[in-house]
Amino acid sequence: MGADADEVGQEPTMVSPASLAETGVVDTTEPTAWSDTEDLGEVEPYSHPSRANWLISGVIFAATAALAGLAVGGAYVFLGQDPPDGPSAGSTIATTSAITTTAAAPPLPAAAPTPPPPTPVMLPTRGGIVYVGTQSRRTACEVTPGSVTCNVQFVVSTPIRYGTHANVVTISAVGNFVWGIGDTGQQTYRPLNYGTVYRAFGWTITPTPDGTTFMNDATAHGMTVSVEGVMPF
Repeated sequence: MGADADEVGQEPTMVSPASLAETGVVDTTEPTAWSDTEDLGEVEPYSHPSRANWLISGVIFAATAALAGLAVGGAYVFLGQDPPDGPSAGSTIATTSAITTTAAAPPLPAAAPTPPPPTPVMLPTRGGIVYVGTQSRRTACEVTPGSVTCNVQFVVSTPIRYGTHANVVTISAVGNFVWGIGDTGQQTYRPLNYGTVYRAFGWTITPTPDGTTFMNDATAHGMTVSVEGVMPF
């Protein structure tokens, strides 16, 4: 108990630090305090690749936008026109295809109806013979039920009959044709008008400036006569 009392109630011993150092109990190394005046190593700057790229892209985008704005504003001031209204970013422009229509062709005009043939003029048939002649008075004909005979002043060469050129032609109702010689005598002949159709004894007579046609209505035989020739059919 006496030893414990001594340890507890022991008075502090006034020993110098040097003496304690000799005993190896106390570290005599002088403490080092932190000072702002001491040289510190250079602090490496903060470097992060993704952040640097983002900053560069932002700077480029801002510069491009500024240049575009200056260009549009300069054009507006120089031309004195409003900048065109363009579609907003991200908007979709609807396109419509042109619709072409073909107009229906107008209906063709109806063909004019063919005028009916003129009504034939019936020639008087008293005596069994009808005497008709052309406007030129160079052809004179006799019409009977069985035949038509014409005396013609031909301007072309004709076959020789009885030593002279024939000046008479005859066509029968059945289509028989012959050359002959004859004379009109003192008989009066009715002149035929061009553009008028005549009928006598079953024959249709059509005079034209190019010749006079006689056709039998029953057999369709006949002939066309002019001073330039004759054509039987």
